[in-house]
Amino acid sequence: MHLINTAICTCIVLFQGAAGSITRSDVSLSSVMQKWKEYQLQCLKYLYETPPLLAEGKFCNGTFDDYACWPDGLPGTYVNVSCPWYLPWASTVLHGHVYRFCTPEGTWLLKENSTLPWRNLSECEASDRVREQVLSPETVKRQHFIFCLSA
Repeated sequence: MHLINTAICTCIVLFQGAAGSITRSDVSLSSVMQKWKEYQLQCLKYLYETPPLLAEGKFCNGTFDDYACWPDGLPGTYVNVSCPWYLPWASTVLHGHVYRFCTPEGTWLLKENSTLPWRNLSECEASDRVREQVLSPETVKRQHFIFCLSA
């Protein structure tokens, strides 16, 4: 079973509560999941076909972290990519970016006390208007559990 991290589960659950106001169409959780899978495949193809940033030396490897597609990064620099297009509210964050930092050692910066890479996705989050329309916490927990098991 493919495990999807909590961030992607959370963003898709947010969609369930706010779909009508964001897309004004009848979009289902399965269609969002399908878009995520397409995004993932597009990313993996890009990573496979793109030559490494440097023939030798240190650099951060490009990767798909279940949220965004990251190109290789130069040591000591921030890397940014556009907000993923599969997000149900993507049209409201068209100019937003998600960020990672490539350390001088050529590894992605990790969250404090964690083995997970740090990233700043604040520009890609749903607006306050969308957050206000999110389902009750109990419903969100139930849908989050069901979605993560079905992935």
